[in-house]
Amino acid sequence: MLLDNKNIKQLDGIRGISILIVYLSHIGLGHLIPGGFGVTVFFFISGFLIAKLLLHEIQTTHTINFVNFYIRRAFRLYPALLFFSLATVIVLLIHRVPIITAQLGAALFYFENYFYVYFINYQQEHPLWSTFKILWSLSIEEHYYLFYPIMLFWTYKYRAVHILLCTVLLIIPLVFRFYYVIQLKDPALYEKYNYSLTHTRIDSILYGSLLAYLLYKSKYKARIYSVLRTNLILIISLFGLLFTFLWRDEAFRETLRYTIQGICLAPVIVHIVYATQHTIHHSLFANPILVYIGKLSYSIYLFHWLAIPLSTLHFAKYGLQWQLSVTVITVVFSLFSFYKVEMPFVKLRKKFGSNV
Repeated sequence: MLLDNKNIKQLDGIRGISILIVYLSHIGLGHLIPGGFGVTVFFFISGFLIAKLLLHEIQTTHTINFVNFYIRRAFRLYPALLFFSLATVIVLLIHRVPIITAQLGAALFYFENYFYVYFINYQQEHPLWSTFKILWSLSIEEHYYLFYPIMLFWTYKYRAVHILLCTVLLIIPLVFRFYYVIQLKDPALYEKYNYSLTHTRIDSILYGSLLAYLLYKSKYKARIYSVLRTNLILIISLFGLLFTFLWRDEAFRETLRYTIQGICLAPVIVHIVYATQHTIHHSLFANPILVYIGKLSYSIYLFHWLAIPLSTLHFAKYGLQWQLSVTVITVVFSLFSFYKVEMPFVKLRKKFGSNV
């Protein structure tokens, strides 16, 4: 396999499916569609892509330009985030809902996941205040960006050290999840901690990063790839994922579920992206419609969460009118954000090493 920084259409297709899973779950099909799994897949793909791009940069330049990396991340994430935050503030002002300064700060500086777990109970407040809650996952990704490039740079040449450090960092969140389940006892309470906090969920991103490192840098990368692409391992992984959906025990779901999903996603991603002899994988996940939805996934992820409380103010939740309202608002805002807010920054990102 060639280590490069080219865009992978199949991963855009996976993003497209993942955002559809999240969206459909949130508009009333949550009892049938595991919306949380869509976010877990997003995490895994982000970790995989970031690690792959950084590995390519080190291989070609023998270093990581950290300034350029963080500028690229800022140009990728902040335009849509600022537009989303501005739109939310305007909606709050129109509906005469007080704006919490600390909440806005949590949104803009990526600590919303800790803010809503420790400092505010959205269920007891105005529904529009919960709009910023969707940024919990972006907070985790940003925290990952702060440490992983540095860790990779310092351990790049020391394969055993890097793999050992990643393994430790995969175990720590699992330990925290067990700790909260044992200490808090109440499923409603420990679910909030284990699902949303960086120190309990960052392993979902690190599994993707470790996969990229093993495929491109490990001494046994050819053997690892050969094992992961076998049909037997794929079947076992798919059954493993199915098990995490069907086993409804709360303690399991908030502890081992994320670990099993992180492990099982590795062979699935390898098959979709690299096992090119399975043309059905390529044709499905490289489908232009799914790829297009995948490119819009960030905007959709943000603005569907603004559309939900807005529609709830005017229509019965989960009714047909409500679902249509959520869909229309989401599509309009997402398209405007993508083409008018995010795309102008693409050229700027290219100046700092992006290949978008």
